[in-house]
Amino acid sequence: MNSLIQNVSTELSDEIRSIGHLRSYNEGAEIFAAGDPAGYLPIVVSGRVKMVKFLEPGKEVIAGIFGEGEIFAIPPVIDGGNYPATAIAMDQTKLLLIDRVDFLRLMSDYPEFQSGIMTRMCGVMRDQVAMIQTLATSSPEHRIINVLFKLVNGNASDKPVRITLRREDIAKMAGLTTETTIRVIRRIADKGLIKIDRGKIVIGDVDALKRIVES
Repeated sequence: MNSLIQNVSTELSDEIRSIGHLRSYNEGAEIFAAGDPAGYLPIVVSGRVKMVKFLEPGKEVIAGIFGEGEIFAIPPVIDGGNYPATAIAMDQTKLLLIDRVDFLRLMSDYPEFQSGIMTRMCGVMRDQVAMIQTLATSSPEHRIINVLFKLVNGNASDKPVRITLRREDIAKMAGLTTETTIRVIRRIADKGLIKIDRGKIVIGDVDALKRIVES
């Protein structure tokens, strides 16, 4: 069901399943709001969730998108603070919610659970630092390519990868306007790095994006 559950011992996997609360959310539903007490750790069972920060009325920035097998909002659950951003279901979504008390007990009783959580936190921190550097120093084209690479990273295969996100969502992840994002995506397509198929972005050569991101 989930990488956190699949990659641990049977005992721990059974424990997580037994204490977790399975919840379903319709597309567009708010899971929690920025400032809410962090009472549980969410694990994505199916669907997608975006973490959104509202800078001002009508303007938002997507801080992260999480799909099947991913956990998010770890730091506030650890320290008992508030969720730093609003979580919204992007599709019909199912989450396994672990109450904070149970989460802390798992961290104490199961070293492998603690290791998995710490590994995930390190990955999130690296992604955030890389994104800050990209937003501070990169051109709009490089920002968009970085977002596209992030969306397909870990899912690359010998088959084309189809990006289902709207241009608006890609813009919010890149810190650009939707209009600029549309123009930049067209330029990237003109260079042959991506294709546009029925309005969706299709990436055939992930390695080409990786070379640009790492240049």
